[in-house]
Amino acid sequence: MNMKESFFTKMIKFIYGINEPFDEFTNKVISEAANKVAFGLIIFLFASIFVSLGIGNFYDTSDIALGMIFADSIAVLIALTYMDIVVKRHGLDEYDYGNDSERKIAIRSFIIQNLITLVAIMTVLICFNLILGGHFDFILFVIYPIAFVISTYLGYRRNFK
Repeated sequence: MNMKESFFTKMIKFIYGINEPFDEFTNKVISEAANKVAFGLIIFLFASIFVSLGIGNFYDTSDIALGMIFADSIAVLIALTYMDIVVKRHGLDEYDYGNDSERKIAIRSFIIQNLITLVAIMTVLICFNLILGGHFDFILFVIYPIAFVISTYLGYRRNFK
């Protein structure tokens, strides 16, 4: 049976380098996880709106905007971590490559996924640095990216070599 894939399913397949179509069980698992993530983010957005309106009377609006950026970054990281756990729990990231082009697609997806993760974590760390007054510049901009690149390379070697 040829099922039409949703945008979210296509995005999950692109991020994790999955080239085969999902079976019904996998599609159901991914859809349930997507619904949980969407529902959690909607609740978070409503709660953050009311919290920001409530504390807007007591603090400067630039502090509230910075706090919202930090909180939104944390919410996105939690959602991405949850989806990563679901994908790994069901073994969707383990894939036998039929030919060299599928392997190249998986490597490209691995690199894109890790770049997105690096940018998201750096955004959270920059917001955290700004909130604390900016005292972690060397650790933030040198040590963490080097450690992340080393761990990404080790993950690449484990998955693709």
